[in-house]
Amino acid sequence: MPFPVSLRSARTAVMRIASTASSPYSPLVAKAVSRAGDVLADLVQRLDFRDRLREHAVFTVWAEVVGDLLAAKTEPARIEDGKLFVRVANSTWMQELQFLKDEIRGRLNHRLGAAVVRDIFLIQGAAKRRGRKDAPVKNHPVDETAIAALIPAMDKPEVEAALRRLARARARRLGPQDASS
Repeated sequence: MPFPVSLRSARTAVMRIASTASSPYSPLVAKAVSRAGDVLADLVQRLDFRDRLREHAVFTVWAEVVGDLLAAKTEPARIEDGKLFVRVANSTWMQELQFLKDEIRGRLNHRLGAAVVRDIFLIQGAAKRRGRKDAPVKNHPVDETAIAALIPAMDKPEVEAALRRLARARARRLGPQDASS
């Protein structure tokens, strides 16, 4: 059962106790009443986390800065001392990103409000897909008469069966209007 006392009245009571000169807890209680946001800001300032937090903000703004196309082919892998390591899907995109490194670095630093990224290193490897789901594959109905007209009769039944399976798979994926093209 919750207390019938509001937060404001509880805070007032604590401050009243803390302000009593005879109370041995007056400095401790007065300090305990500060806001959680102020305490966290003070902790971040004292423990010098500000730079590390800015560095790790790169992971949250990456897709926004580079755009959907590059975000689908790349992902930031890690950041160490201002060096951002980016995993790239293949060598073609790696070559393209070599030309865009300075522009991406500038955009990231502008977005983060500080010179957080000093250099970008590219690592080849498939980007891990986090939280993204592939679009479901649409299965179109298959017109067997169109497939029969498309595949000629052959004297090798295994080749003919393989071509029919291929045509059915293509028709399911592309739809009936594109199956014959």
